[in-house]
Amino acid sequence: MGTTLTENRIPVLYVADDEDNNLFIMKATLKADAYRVHTFKDGMSLLEFLNEGKEPPDLLLLDVMMPGLSGFDVLREVRQIPRFARLPIVMVTGLDDIQHKVTGLDTGADDYIGKPFHPMEVRARVRSLLRIKLLGDQIERSNLLLSDEKLHLESLVRERTLELENTTLGVVAALEKANELNDTDTGMHLMRVCSYSELIARGLGLPGDAVVRIRRFASLHDVGKVGLPDEVLKKPGPLTQAEFDVMKQHTVMGYEMLSLARSDLMARNIALCHHEKFNGRGYPYGLAGKEIPLEARIVALADVFDALTTRRCYKNAYPLDLARQTIEEERGKHFDPILVDVHLERMGEVQEIMKRYQDAGTPASPFGNTSLPASPRSVLEDFDKLGKES
Repeated sequence: MGTTLTENRIPVLYVADDEDNNLFIMKATLKADAYRVHTFKDGMSLLEFLNEGKEPPDLLLLDVMMPGLSGFDVLREVRQIPRFARLPIVMVTGLDDIQHKVTGLDTGADDYIGKPFHPMEVRARVRSLLRIKLLGDQIERSNLLLSDEKLHLESLVRERTLELENTTLGVVAALEKANELNDTDTGMHLMRVCSYSELIARGLGLPGDAVVRIRRFASLHDVGKVGLPDEVLKKPGPLTQAEFDVMKQHTVMGYEMLSLARSDLMARNIALCHHEKFNGRGYPYGLAGKEIPLEARIVALADVFDALTTRRCYKNAYPLDLARQTIEEERGKHFDPILVDVHLERMGEVQEIMKRYQDAGTPASPFGNTSLPASPRSVLEDFDKLGKES
């Protein structure tokens, strides 16, 4: 843009003409409207002064026929400078040739004045072009102010978002630690569930941000267990129906805790709904199918698969083939069938996760070394009786 024209600033005009008489008349004409006028006898001296940037112009008047650089040559040079893209440029010529006018206008001229010119016409054309430039500068200035304000607001939003994320992560870490201290027999369970959940989310082709959040918040799926009594949470054998009803409350407790912590909705959904079943027979609300948030459906599968394949105080680990068979049997029942397919197609990566986060020093199951049968009853039915998983 060069300079920004305002209503209170005196416009600066450059005039180039190789004839002293024309320069004198043009300068006298323009000074009648109190403009600041710089005159040049050739195009090269105008460009040199322009490049020095001492007093950038608000409008140029260029004689077409000048020795060395013509007015057209100067016009082309100026139009190649981005900051002068909107600078008004008027060609002044004694040639009454339509082709010259077309060439000038196509090259970027804004207007033409013929010689000999009338002073009133020159002043009127200049005033018109400067009004247009003033309006354009005002619009550009307003846009810049709006852009700056938008950038400022976006910066404040980013800062606030980062602050909330850091607060949430701190709460997450504290809740995870509390969960770990309160449920000592799960070992690397949280790491595996997070990794399985990430694997399934990636396999679905979810956006990167969603994958990261699902992995992060999967660790909070059982955070509500910190509110359960030890006689229920750590009971080695099957729960009574009354005890099982108490166990079910950890989903609602987890949701309420995360709501108080102003945690991400995805974290709250996972805590509340990871025990819902695809066929509507889960808890706490009996949601079915896509009524269950996707993140909760993902963590539900990851959680149960880990429960099947690892040793707990109430059971031994089941062989991988038996675990796979159980997951397949529950396709469309307990689990979203699409998620089951994604999970089973990636068993190589699943086994790598199992190896990477393998438990060390897990106490032996009080039930001995026998595994629950895969049929005719589902292994998950036995888990329901225990009241620990699924």
